[in-house]
Amino acid sequence: MAPLPIEGIDFPIVQYADDTLLLLQADARQLVCLKSLLNTFATSTGLHVNYSKSSMIPINMSTERTQRLASTFGCSVGTLPFTYLGLPMGTTKPRIEDMSSLMVKIERRLNGCSSLLSLSGRLQLVNSVISPITTYAMCSIKLHKGVIDNIDSARKQCLWRGKVVDKKGGHLAAWPMVQKPKKKGGLGVINLRLQNDALLLKQLHKFYSRQDVPWVNLIWDTYYQQKIPRASREVGSFWWKDVLRLSTLYRGIARCSLGNGSTVLFWEDLWGPVILAQAFPNLYQAATNVSASVMEVMAAPDLVYVINLPLSQQAYDELIDLQDLLSDITYEPEENDRWSFIWDNDKYSSKKLYTLAFSTMHAPITFSWMWKSQCTLRIKVFAWLLLVDRLNTRVMLRRRNFNIQTGIECVLYDTGIDEDVDHLLFACPFATRC
Repeated sequence: MAPLPIEGIDFPIVQYADDTLLLLQADARQLVCLKSLLNTFATSTGLHVNYSKSSMIPINMSTERTQRLASTFGCSVGTLPFTYLGLPMGTTKPRIEDMSSLMVKIERRLNGCSSLLSLSGRLQLVNSVISPITTYAMCSIKLHKGVIDNIDSARKQCLWRGKVVDKKGGHLAAWPMVQKPKKKGGLGVINLRLQNDALLLKQLHKFYSRQDVPWVNLIWDTYYQQKIPRASREVGSFWWKDVLRLSTLYRGIARCSLGNGSTVLFWEDLWGPVILAQAFPNLYQAATNVSASVMEVMAAPDLVYVINLPLSQQAYDELIDLQDLLSDITYEPEENDRWSFIWDNDKYSSKKLYTLAFSTMHAPITFSWMWKSQCTLRIKVFAWLLLVDRLNTRVMLRRRNFNIQTGIECVLYDTGIDEDVDHLLFACPFATRC
């Protein structure tokens, strides 16, 4: 495959650790020259290339030509998608079966020791071992919904099945409750969908900040030289489309400090004191291009060049106010736009975004006291089940439609009172004596 030249620069080699990708045109002469270079390297250093471990991955090539070139180089022929650094690489979005290695890796961890642990131990296993396995993949690609559901199913089984490997059901608490942060009344198990978006948003921040990274320059120069990304139709690879769809979320937590204005919409983005489309609605309706960037408008000789004339009296009054507002705006055409976040920092943090998703939830301060205490984790987990009323008392078992014998309510003391959490731990005479 031939690399795309961008302003005289191409990307023929991708190398990390002991995995190397060489991107070449389907040309036998180039392969012969490459093999000659590798042989020269082997002769001078003593480090020989094992061609039997190398693969040629064809893109838009016939089978006959692929076989001929592979025999010239002395390697096998592979197919898309192939695995690079543990992730599937291909021209289309990975399917569920392409991510099977990740799901199998998680299930192997569960089969080893989860059935031998207590509930608190299994919670620690899920939070510290199982969930982090997915982090690397979620930093790179948008996981398929089916993959996340499969991983969640494995995490649920790990947390609730106890010492019975084939146990079905028996979940003491709903999964959305378990995935809440601890101080919000949950067990702190990571919500993979939220975490996936939070981790991928870092890539979008690099893009909008125009960081000096090869893929950022490649996408800007290829697709958006004269366009604002979120105001144009989706283009590019499946990976970039997944990342760009997070633009609404990104602009909900970020604000632009104006530089040259190439990354923000003049009318619909917040780059000044107000959003202009909302502050000047009549003038906005008269705009020649509502998707114009700040750079395009600032480059115009006068605002009337970006407005359809004639104007109503209301729109004219808004035009005067807009001119006054723009006179107070600092515009730096030689600088890139800078983005800062609602947590008063220009550094993106996936942890802060994840925490922000639960900011509107409220829970009693008792949960924070409990998790900050010096008790062992086993006692804290039991206390959590007590606080959220998820202990398997007789009342709870009836709510779960278990066939519970009637006539005997409290098995510890015959008071004729139903066995709920309050009675079992506080009101029962037997519990009081203990």
